[in-house]
Amino acid sequence: MPSITPVRGDITQQDVDAVVDAANNGMRGGGGVDGAIHRAGGRAVLDDCIQRFPGGLATGDAGWTTAGQLPARWVIHTVGPDLRAGEHDPGLLEACYRRSLEVADELGARAVAFPLVSAGAYGWPLREAALTAAYTVAITRTDVTDVRLVAFDDDAWESMRFAVMCLTPLRILQAVRVLHRRGAQHARIRPGMAPSGVYWRVSVWPEGSPAGFSYSTGDETNVHGTEVTAATSPAEVANVLEAAVPALASRVSGPDYARWYDGMLAAVERTRELPVSFAEYFDSGPGWQIGDQRYPHPPDAA
Repeated sequence: MPSITPVRGDITQQDVDAVVDAANNGMRGGGGVDGAIHRAGGRAVLDDCIQRFPGGLATGDAGWTTAGQLPARWVIHTVGPDLRAGEHDPGLLEACYRRSLEVADELGARAVAFPLVSAGAYGWPLREAALTAAYTVAITRTDVTDVRLVAFDDDAWESMRFAVMCLTPLRILQAVRVLHRRGAQHARIRPGMAPSGVYWRVSVWPEGSPAGFSYSTGDETNVHGTEVTAATSPAEVANVLEAAVPALASRVSGPDYARWYDGMLAAVERTRELPVSFAEYFDSGPGWQIGDQRYPHPPDAA
């Protein structure tokens, strides 16, 4: 699991193995991050683009060139979807990060700096672009150990910081799936919003027991005395939950809930929104709220 760090700075100055370029389909340089990387890297970057990508590069794909005069060794070019041109599929934006990490693995790059792909001239909202970046990197299998999300201004920095903070709750939710796969299918959760409306919180407990574990985003990365970040694997977080509530280490069958939970977590990972089963504003509609969607109640809900 790579560490994911928001960085406020100039992507062309990042001392990493590879920097990611938010390129265009033509692969001949452009504006924004693309233009900055070509200017700082020098003619060698463009020459390599011409040689390696004579027909350009498809949206959502990635490929590499030399980094020329940049501090990095390689430039990984990826083409994000242009929202203003009608490319609305978030899957294409996710693919940019997955493919870039695949290329990084092929190169043996361990430290990679990303811009917020498609968040500039291509019109994707900062919050959505940042959450897509953080969540996609967090759930992608890769040998990269250090990912930097480089902010081009204060608004991008705040969006990245928020997105990275959301990864601790994600790891907790993924840890419950690990518990289920270990056989502790009596592990239950109740997620929601605090009365203030500021903090998301979740309780995890073994069914039939009053003892449980609670977390609030107000705790930031502190989970039962352990720092949990994107670099912490779900299995490691599951160990933390077992230490907090020893009954969660028991093997109890509950396949219906486990199947329901797998589907719910898939919806969280797909939408990049945390689930809510209670809040002061919550209405009486069916199911849990995940973004603007409703997911069915768990099978053993009262």
